[in-house]
Amino acid sequence: MRLKKCLIVLVAFCALLLLLAGCTAKVSEKTGNKGETENKTLAIGLAQFPGNLDPADQYNGWYVVKFGVGETLVKIGKDMKVEPWLAETWKKVDDLTWQIKIRDNVIFHNGTKVTGEAVKASLERTVAMNKRASQLLDIASIEVNGNEITVKNNRPNPSFIPTLADPFAVIVDVAAARAMGEEFAKKPVATGPFKIKGYAKDVEVVVEKNDNYWGSKPKLDEVVFKFIPDSNTRVMALQAGEIQVADNIPAESVGSIVKAGSYQILSGSSLRTHMLIFNVTKPGLDDVNVRKAINMAINREDLANKVMKESAIPATGPFPHVLPFGGGELKGYAYQPEEAKKLLDAAGWKPGPDGVRRKNDRKLEFSVLCYKNRPELPVLLEAIQAELKEIGVKINIINVENIGEALKKDFDATIYSLNTAPYGDPQYLLETVFKTGAASNFGKYSNPGLDSLIDSLKTEFDVQKRNSIAREAQQIVLGDAAFAFLVYPKCFLAVSDEVEGIQVFPSDFIIYII
Repeated sequence: MRLKKCLIVLVAFCALLLLLAGCTAKVSEKTGNKGETENKTLAIGLAQFPGNLDPADQYNGWYVVKFGVGETLVKIGKDMKVEPWLAETWKKVDDLTWQIKIRDNVIFHNGTKVTGEAVKASLERTVAMNKRASQLLDIASIEVNGNEITVKNNRPNPSFIPTLADPFAVIVDVAAARAMGEEFAKKPVATGPFKIKGYAKDVEVVVEKNDNYWGSKPKLDEVVFKFIPDSNTRVMALQAGEIQVADNIPAESVGSIVKAGSYQILSGSSLRTHMLIFNVTKPGLDDVNVRKAINMAINREDLANKVMKESAIPATGPFPHVLPFGGGELKGYAYQPEEAKKLLDAAGWKPGPDGVRRKNDRKLEFSVLCYKNRPELPVLLEAIQAELKEIGVKINIINVENIGEALKKDFDATIYSLNTAPYGDPQYLLETVFKTGAASNFGKYSNPGLDSLIDSLKTEFDVQKRNSIAREAQQIVLGDAAFAFLVYPKCFLAVSDEVEGIQVFPSDFIIYII
């Protein structure tokens, strides 16, 4: 029996978190007596996995959409423009008010019709559960008129409609969530082309075709998403034929995969930035001159071209250069280790007998969290560790299994990877990472002037002016050196020749299989 090629449309748009997010795939088909093909199954292995399947909980919605289970009112296309999804149309009534018409042919996985009331309940549940949603959507009230909802913001919110594409806004059946209790986080009731068949935490998620899907019918009967966090294991699974697509391929593995034959490597620019986040409340790291010196001691050209073997672009600021408000025009940090040493000297951090600088008997030593789901991060951090040693700064690398949980606790610094502009707009990152008290401001960074500048985006609807504000905000962030922006990674996807139709787009949190 010969495996037929299966069309997989992989649409990656909008990303938090994460990634041309982890994907691997295996297709199997059984043929009936009359030559009919049935039971088409795809197995996908992921480098990262959700804590549960409730889309409103933290970043789990990214996976619920990735699995083809959940849908939002709007989505971001490959051209980074907003497109209809569960919403048919929308319009801005005034600076505070939006009218959104919901498609009238959508039903939840349990057969319940999706109405304006259902959408209202789902959005209100999301805002109540998710801090990012509350901050970014800023909803004052929602009124319902049949299949149309009218949303009022507390303040003007130019990015409101694009923000509805964030997977935290997946539309779910709230009545089912209440009735199911904790089981809902294992089997959410949403609207996507697939519905949950089975879930084993940190092992696999199995989805099956939703025969009542409102849109184009799925071409696959079942998809198995397997958690394969180790990159070498993922590559071996690909080469053993256990999976057909592997994401997050390390640069050093690309050559061997291509040489083995029967595979192709897809790559492209991403909207992701690898960075260091400093906890600015920690002794030593509370000194801006220390943070600037660390930035000056990092050779970003080497990280991109040698450590990552030309699979990344040296970073300037938070946003990749491909974005109109990206880092190309900003003044970043050049590699100047000798100037870094002078800066530390002037700040009173003097070399100790062991080579580690000291000030008032305090060593310039701290720990940096690292996680292996993105295989290049440990390698980057080891290179940075060696570079910082040269200027008298000692870092200890702490590997963690779950970076999300680790960042909820006390830490000195972390290496981290972020999808910076999931909606093609700068407000998301500025609002959620750099603003005082923001949901993902893990390092407790605060600058009141920056906060005010970010707030001005909430009332500015002109795109060019928004881009200008974003560049000004980024320069403030760079001046405070609470972060070290390292590289903008490219995305690599290894695909078996048995699979066709894969596309790689800049942003990266949705695998949409139809």
